[in-house]
Amino acid sequence: MTETMFAIGIGISFLVALMGIFVSSSISFAGVGNYINMDRRSRNALDQMTRNIRSAKVLTSFNTAALVFKYDASGTTNLAYRYHTSSRLVTEEWTVSGATTTNTLLTGCDSFAFSLYDHDLAPTTDVSAGQGKVISVGWHCYGTALSRTNSEYMQQAQIVIRNQP
Repeated sequence: MTETMFAIGIGISFLVALMGIFVSSSISFAGVGNYINMDRRSRNALDQMTRNIRSAKVLTSFNTAALVFKYDASGTTNLAYRYHTSSRLVTEEWTVSGATTTNTLLTGCDSFAFSLYDHDLAPTTDVSAGQGKVISVGWHCYGTALSRTNSEYMQQAQIVIRNQP
């Protein structure tokens, strides 16, 4: 009887340890998956922004939370990127002949900022006469998996407006 109780105690201890390892591994796996998803969303957003900003004709409006471009020579197509602090969203807005389509690029952003630089990479806010040539964008986002919040490191890039005079 004593040996049986001892064997059952060891078996239960082993199962409890195994269950703890399983739970810990599941939480770690979900966290890694969350980081992978945040990285993929950030990379996709940056790729899309880079492609569209490089193709834009003229930067017409700038502040740290919004960029507005005239996208074609006729001015019928406009592109805007906006950071909405209250909802922590970054959106891309296309306006074609008065009709606006909004796409969400990033969610859960704690911080987001645009910076504008001239041809010599000196900071500027002047969009007149094509003074702004390089746009710097940086953000910090978070995601939640299994009731745990994971934070992504700051993402940053500089984008040259190719068609800007």
